[in-house]
Amino acid sequence: MAAQVSGARIDVGQTLEERDWAGLVPELVSKIADHLLADDVREYIRIRAVCKLWRSSTIDPSLLEPRFFPRNWLLIAGEHLRSDDKPERFVNVRTGASIRIRLPDPHLHTHHGNAEGLLLLHHNFTDKIYLLNPLTMAFTCLPTMLIIHEVARPRGEFPNNMYNTDSIKAAGIVVNVNKQGRARSLPTVVLSLTTGTDTAIVYTEPGDHVWRAVNMSCTFDVKGKQPAIQGGLSVRGRFYVPTRTGNVLTVELQPQPRLRYVAKMTVDPIHRSFNGSSYLVPSCDDTDCGMLLVRPRRPHGRLGCKTFAVDLRNGSLSQQDPSRVTIFLPSVTLLSSVFPSVVENTIYSRGQMIRLLQGDYI
Repeated sequence: MAAQVSGARIDVGQTLEERDWAGLVPELVSKIADHLLADDVREYIRIRAVCKLWRSSTIDPSLLEPRFFPRNWLLIAGEHLRSDDKPERFVNVRTGASIRIRLPDPHLHTHHGNAEGLLLLHHNFTDKIYLLNPLTMAFTCLPTMLIIHEVARPRGEFPNNMYNTDSIKAAGIVVNVNKQGRARSLPTVVLSLTTGTDTAIVYTEPGDHVWRAVNMSCTFDVKGKQPAIQGGLSVRGRFYVPTRTGNVLTVELQPQPRLRYVAKMTVDPIHRSFNGSSYLVPSCDDTDCGMLLVRPRRPHGRLGCKTFAVDLRNGSLSQQDPSRVTIFLPSVTLLSSVFPSVVENTIYSRGQMIRLLQGDYI
């Protein structure tokens, strides 16, 4: 078979040749996989599924390492997982892609948060907490909720209250990295807890048998009818928490576990109510910080919120309206253009998120 192109005769049969993709040099396969991993761990898993050689040329993602965290994937579910033996729905907050994943023993677990794509699950019978990567199925077992209460007892008006799964307002990851940016060890898991007006932050390391309390004395001067800190957000291996007055702190584990202020509210003095609310949400961009602080003028209102960009370099916050994103309180941000059922530059409650996004992906 031949073809004429610009006066030249080309033998098509001779120009087409079969490629032995399975015979690619392992170093090349590894390099391609690393490029895909930088974009999305899902693509990394796909390339490993091509053949045995490609799988053996790449690192096993079943390890609970930060580079394998599914940071852009969001579980569309509440506390209770599906009980009908059907897979759960996950969406990519940047691309709008949707996948279904069957989680292990959903009837035995409840869902209590997301830390950089990892699911925080509670076993209903053993009281243990698990951290699960839903894309790789890597998981680690954490100590029980009872141990949390033993190290972080409420100290306020109702000291007999107990921290339980309903007290978990946010989960986070703290990663200790070397000069090359690689994790030195498995990540430390952090929980932000609230019961009544009492708050606590506790942490543990995979394989440990106890939870330890973070020193929160720097927040004791924040008085009022609401908890001093509210939830938190895990961003690129660090965990941040907002105060109700609009300041931002981070968890530091070395040399002693404590909270440290990293940004303070100075631009919104009229709205610095001691009984207000503050939420940290991802900015959905590629800045060094990647966080916005949201200050609702009425709880969970669609309107009446102020948003501030968090600048960790100079420790400040500057008012900045959301751009091309939709926010779901307390801690979700997605690109509006890839989700047809949401309104751009709008702030919703989490209950509305489940209803709207399930509508997109029934």
